[in-house]
Amino acid sequence: MGVVSVEAIYAARKEDIVQAWTSAIFALYPFETTGFLRTQKDRFANPVGHATMVAADTLYDAVTGRPVDDDQVRLALAELIRIRAIQDLTPDQAVGALFLLKPAMRKHLLTDALAEGALEEYLDAESRVDSLALMAFDLYMADKQAVFKGRVAELRRRYSQIERWVAAQGASDLFPDPIMQAAGDSTPDKP
Repeated sequence: MGVVSVEAIYAARKEDIVQAWTSAIFALYPFETTGFLRTQKDRFANPVGHATMVAADTLYDAVTGRPVDDDQVRLALAELIRIRAIQDLTPDQAVGALFLLKPAMRKHLLTDALAEGALEEYLDAESRVDSLALMAFDLYMADKQAVFKGRVAELRRRYSQIERWVAAQGASDLFPDPIMQAAGDSTPDKP
């Protein structure tokens, strides 16, 4: 029976599944935020909601085996995960959003796939969700590393500014170099 009817089922159910999936993702946010994320369609007023909906559309196509450019999939996945990495979510919270696609697929696709004798194609689609989750974890870790590097750079800039101010006040002796103290030398360098 087959591939053509399974593709037709995937296409016919796309809107319902993407809607159910994005609703499940938005439900992870605090209650007062959820309604805004779902209803505000302006990409500038609601960048999180917009990026999530656009990414979900592309990722659904990738999961169901539609021809989607690999770079497009990676970009959509990166957008979805980057938002979640910046929001200080844990890895399971960030990547877990992808796994919320599976219950939506089961609810809207599984019965029809079984009726068409296309369980294998359906299971392939669920396996692609797992593959996306592995990619997402790598992207999440890279984004978190970039966030932490930015924070360290900011702390270094602040410390440097304080150090220059202290030196300008002539109080350098009162504040020994913390790097030298950590290394075991408590005597500040004298010029």
